[in-house]
Amino acid sequence: MDASKSQFPVYDAAGAKAVDAQAIALLGGSGESLMRSAAAAAARVVRGHFARARHVVVVAGSGNNGGDGYEVARLLQARGRSVRIVGVSARPASGDAATMLAGAIAAGVALIERPDGLIADDLGDADLIVDALLGTGTTGAATGAVAEAITAICASGLAVLALDIPSGVDASTGEVLGAAVRADVTVSFAAAKLGLLIAPGCELAGKVIVVPIGIPAAVDVAPVAIAVADCRDLLPSRGMGGSKYDAGAVLVIGGSVGMAGAPALVAGAALRAGAGVVTVLVPEAIQPTVAGSLHEAMVRPLASSRVDRQIAEYAERARAVVLGPGLGREPGTDELVRATLVLDRPLVVDADALWWVAREPALLRQRTAPTVITPHAGEAAKLLGVETDWIAEHRLATVRALVETTGAVALLKGRDTLVLSPEGRLGIRALDSAALATAGSGDVLAGIIGACLARGADSWTAAIAGAAAHVQSARTATAVRRGGAIIAGDLIEHLRVLGRPGSTL
Repeated sequence: MDASKSQFPVYDAAGAKAVDAQAIALLGGSGESLMRSAAAAAARVVRGHFARARHVVVVAGSGNNGGDGYEVARLLQARGRSVRIVGVSARPASGDAATMLAGAIAAGVALIERPDGLIADDLGDADLIVDALLGTGTTGAATGAVAEAITAICASGLAVLALDIPSGVDASTGEVLGAAVRADVTVSFAAAKLGLLIAPGCELAGKVIVVPIGIPAAVDVAPVAIAVADCRDLLPSRGMGGSKYDAGAVLVIGGSVGMAGAPALVAGAALRAGAGVVTVLVPEAIQPTVAGSLHEAMVRPLASSRVDRQIAEYAERARAVVLGPGLGREPGTDELVRATLVLDRPLVVDADALWWVAREPALLRQRTAPTVITPHAGEAAKLLGVETDWIAEHRLATVRALVETTGAVALLKGRDTLVLSPEGRLGIRALDSAALATAGSGDVLAGIIGACLARGADSWTAAIAGAAAHVQSARTATAVRRGGAIIAGDLIEHLRVLGRPGSTL
């Protein structure tokens, strides 16, 4: 995603349609001006990103997406490109699309009709394919001639520019139910579409460029989600006064033999993310090891008896609790999990704690204090009782099911990290980094969210802000350590979440 703003609105198919309808009404009842603006913007992207493409094939349907394509063809030919339109539809174009097609033909653009979708021979000498087959309003699997055309586009190996959405991708969910175009660049008109940011759609969209098309400022349609690239507009900076407890106290509960590093990473991330004080509660057997790796946090031993009383005591001054890093699955650990879940404190449930909760999700639903769960695909599959492959194919449905099952704010990890509240507030992490695929990365995220909760952020804001800070730290670390592998400690080192006294952040 080409995200130049810290936050930007995202629409589903219904929202995009409503935006267009309001705009057309305000502009005098015709969509022609919007279509021309959209095509002009797409043609500029072609000139900027595919400057060497001299032979362009526009593969178009007969609907409005095809209309955009027809006008793109006319504009590119006027700029000296060799362009032809391959029409894939048994129905003739109508309305504004018919107007654009007539204009392209009048300008000398060649038109080839392939109602059967067998277009492979028409792509032979092309440098670039413009995908104008299916628009944002299309749902379900592509069939018939359109499916044939999509298959030919994918098999061609040519560069592809998609208009608004790659054909075959559901604009409202990112799901792909059949054949779908894999684009190098997608031009999204007026605003980002949900299906371009959620997997598997985001993996087929290539670089997404959102372009203005002249939507009047008076248009007022609520977005279905907010994409967040930078967290610092969401969270207050830390003031000059107050104590370390005023800055936010976090309690981390986790650790087991062989997994002493996880709670230490959570603690380090929470401190770097702005928490004033962090206490780490770990089993007695590993307390010296964890304490030796942490200089700024208090590390306390957790005895095996009266676990509930110990946890309650250490939680008294905490403003947020992180449960699960390195917790393990040894018998008796469920007692610790239960004792933590009944705390009247904002809570992040992560890692092995999710494994225990999956055995009895009602324990989460009984909580009244703010709660954030942070599963990856495997943990989500365990919580929902489905296969991991299903999670990959139905990301939006998954995060909705997680909220329904647990009653918590759900952060579903992945390239398209999603954050959904029980009230339906959806956030999407706008950026990504391959550097996050490293051991301990999830522990760092849990610590950041814990610090945001301790600073007083609501659970949804803490989760989406944490996700944004997490990826920004990875991108910064990658830029600083060019050519070297990034480890979880690097993420902590490069965190920039909340300003401290005297900070310019």
